[in-house]
Amino acid sequence: MANRSTLAVSKLDDFKEWLKADGWELQKTKGEWEVLRAVKTGRKRPLIVYERLETNNNTKLVHLTVEDGDMGVVMAYLKARKREGEK
Repeated sequence: MANRSTLAVSKLDDFKEWLKADGWELQKTKGEWEVLRAVKTGRKRPLIVYERLETNNNTKLVHLTVEDGDMGVVMAYLKARKREGEK
């Protein structure tokens, strides 16, 4: 399954910077839906973030799609940013 309501589109660049600071290596994306692909030593598979090309009601895309298995990384990012005072 995938989570489509946690990582905001507006936070993508900040998330990338946080990943790099946390030891992740950003890789070239594959396909038209990937907006982020990152690997980290010790992980078996890459973290991939997707963007839907359309929404159900044709509204502006607000959140990106993250696989459930990668939600721990996204939650750690959100928790770190909250501790730093960013909302």
